[in-house]
Amino acid sequence: MDVKTLLNRGKTRFRNWLASDLAIKKLVPASLRHRISGKVMDALATHTGVPAPYIPGKYPKGINLYGFFKAENGLAQGVKMYARALEEGNIPHTLLNTDFLDWLPQEDTTFDSRLETENRYAVNVMHVNPDQWQEACGMFPRSQFDGHYNIGIFQWELETAPADWKPMFDYVDEVWTPSEFTARTMRKETDKPVVPILYCIETPYDENLTRKDFGLSENDFLVLTMYDSNSYASRKNPGAAIDAFREAFGEKPEGVKLVIKISNPKPEDIAFVESRLDSGSYVLMTDRLERKQMNSLIRLCDVFLSLHRSEGFGLVLAEAMNLGTATVATNWSANTEFMPEGTACLVNYSRVPVGNTYQYEQEGLTWADPDVHEAAAWLKKLKEEPAFRNQIAEAGKKHIREQLSTAKCAEQMAARLDEIMLIQN
Repeated sequence: MDVKTLLNRGKTRFRNWLASDLAIKKLVPASLRHRISGKVMDALATHTGVPAPYIPGKYPKGINLYGFFKAENGLAQGVKMYARALEEGNIPHTLLNTDFLDWLPQEDTTFDSRLETENRYAVNVMHVNPDQWQEACGMFPRSQFDGHYNIGIFQWELETAPADWKPMFDYVDEVWTPSEFTARTMRKETDKPVVPILYCIETPYDENLTRKDFGLSENDFLVLTMYDSNSYASRKNPGAAIDAFREAFGEKPEGVKLVIKISNPKPEDIAFVESRLDSGSYVLMTDRLERKQMNSLIRLCDVFLSLHRSEGFGLVLAEAMNLGTATVATNWSANTEFMPEGTACLVNYSRVPVGNTYQYEQEGLTWADPDVHEAAAWLKKLKEEPAFRNQIAEAGKKHIREQLSTAKCAEQMAARLDEIMLIQN
């Protein structure tokens, strides 16, 4: 990115911040705020205040989709899936990139030729969570949100949303979620429409890649578990996956390896793995992999194992199933919506308090504690019974390709867009 672009972006962000409610609180002393008329305060809060109401008919029918198109995290994966559905469904749309997180790499160029900076249509769909809404919107002129029908695609993994999300529901006309599990959580927070628009699963891979390219043995039975440390190890629960593997195959198994892929690893993540496993029983992978490489790795392993505590969708699980890899997963939260009996090996659980191990600590929140012994039994069965493993893998792949197709996602978005266009003041 050139210096001029960086300077212009900095000026825009400062100008938007200066016009925000936060700036008013910082720059106008509390002793004076009450003396300023409401109209003046409203005029000052020109950007991050609640957008002007939707004006039916002012803009043409279509969707302006905002999100992390150049990043490679879960939210980025989600917005790209929706973009592909818009394209396949021939739904009028624009794609607008958000890159307000300085720590998030922006290296994916797949959508570069399709990205725009202006929105043309009536409906805005912003694929960021409420805690990032104002920062994301602050990249663009206020006019892109006033008079439009504004939709937030919100994701959450627990049955209660964070308390500080509540005010941000005033900024949207509607909420979309990738699962009914998350939709139920959002409906507790707002009486506005909450509509599940399920992700569509596409898993391109490089058929020329082999296990050897990843430093893996062609003859070993490979169990893959993976997580991004930015998504919190406490939720992804790698310790349970390690314990299940050890129980299934012993401390020093022969012909079996646990493949552990950690994205954005912290030193404590690596130390944890090293302290729990014999060095000959696992392969730890921490290098960045491009999307096709990641999908190829999943495809080349025999089993994908996720003993998560909760998922707002469970993207990698759906991808593993789509790639034909037998999947073992906790039988709770959003992933169960695309894992009917016979398509995956589901692990029972007990409910335990979330406590202070997650990003938001709230009283009474619980999540799953999967049964490690049951998971170990599934792993042994999948190794010892290849026919059963193939049956699970094929059933999972068939189900994902039928129920989470790009065409179905496009149909859902097109149908909801038609309904929105019928809204009158």
